Amino acid sequence: MKTLGRLVAGLGLLVLLNACLPVATLETAEPVNGQQFTAGLTGVVAVSSDAPVGGLPYLAYRWGNGETEFSVSTQIGIRGGVKQKVADRFSVAAGLTVPWAVFSTSGGSGLPFTVDAEALFQATDELTVIGRGMYAAVSDFGGAWLGGASVVYRQDRWLFEGGFLMSSEGNPILSVSAGYRF
Repeated sequence: MKTLGRLVAGLGLLVLLNACLPVATLETAEPVNGQQFTAGLTGVVAVSSDAPVGGLPYLAYRWGNGETEFSVSTQIGIRGGVKQKVADRFSVAAGLTVPWAVFSTSGGSGLPFTVDAEALFQATDELTVIGRGMYAAVSDFGGAWLGGASVVYRQDRWLFEGGFLMSSEGNPILSVSAGYRF
């Protein structure tokens, strides 16, 4: 019964997170060796005038062998990702995010999605620099290219991140995040 309660609570948390924007990574360049769970919160500091501002929850589960890492996370829908160590202190990553619900337009239904790619460099034991690019398809309305960077500072089990994303239309998204790894 205890396991069922945890499963229901976990699923409830995932449903709560489905309306969030995927801006945080809260990760380092080194792929995990074993399993890791991260919970956090992102604050959107500044965005274009027509976008909402607020706090966004973050939840991730990662598993790997120290060379290759797989992950499932959520800030908007659910993201599946993979990270591959290329050299000491350098990795590349990619992911696909799909929403929890399929949206409909007058011309028919379409599934919004985001495809992303990252280059992660471990500058020091505590500091990771991440370059990011992504394409966000917005159902039948087209899509947008985004590029940006993040800096992640690790202190024991805590992760702190500052980052920005800029869309091809010139709309900036600035954010700060904090997370705790289990």
